Amino acid sequence: MPLMAKTLGTHWIATTYGTWLHGDPRGSWKDGRLIGPDPFLHEQSQRLMSHDAVVLDQHERDMVADSFGRTIRSYGYRAFTATIGATHVHVVFGPLSDPFSTVVARLKKQASNVVLSARRSRGHNAGPTMWTKRPFPRFLFDENHVLNAIEYVRRHNLRAGLPKDPYPWIVAWSGW
Repeated sequence: MPLMAKTLGTHWIATTYGTWLHGDPRGSWKDGRLIGPDPFLHEQSQRLMSHDAVVLDQHERDMVADSFGRTIRSYGYRAFTATIGATHVHVVFGPLSDPFSTVVARLKKQASNVVLSARRSRGHNAGPTMWTKRPFPRFLFDENHVLNAIEYVRRHNLRAGLPKDPYPWIVAWSGW
């Protein structure tokens, strides 16, 4: 039986519903393969949407960050960095004590509950979900990949005018 590499971290990327569809001009993943822009497929994907795309305003991004923080702290996960954008999020985790799918489900569920509830209370037509279905993990097996993922996510924050690690639930990476 071959030895499996130990996962040192996970870089999770999630997009909000309807903001990065199959055939997107930026490229997209379909059936496990990276595909290029495809205007026909993109239009077809738009027609299949059950509700409007979800673009988070600043207040909603803050709610997602707070929700993520509560969930991460509650379960004892370690997040080395994160960014919460209008249409997508990135979180770089240390080794996880729970299956990745469980971690993602918890984060998405809690953030969705908070944001969609707030939208409904303001009288907005909030759809049933705010996330795309599939998670987009990158499992990290060596220190350089962990460091590269951390720096990649931090650059998102710096470009947005934020501190490199803007959330109080982020823990410093200190090596192995």
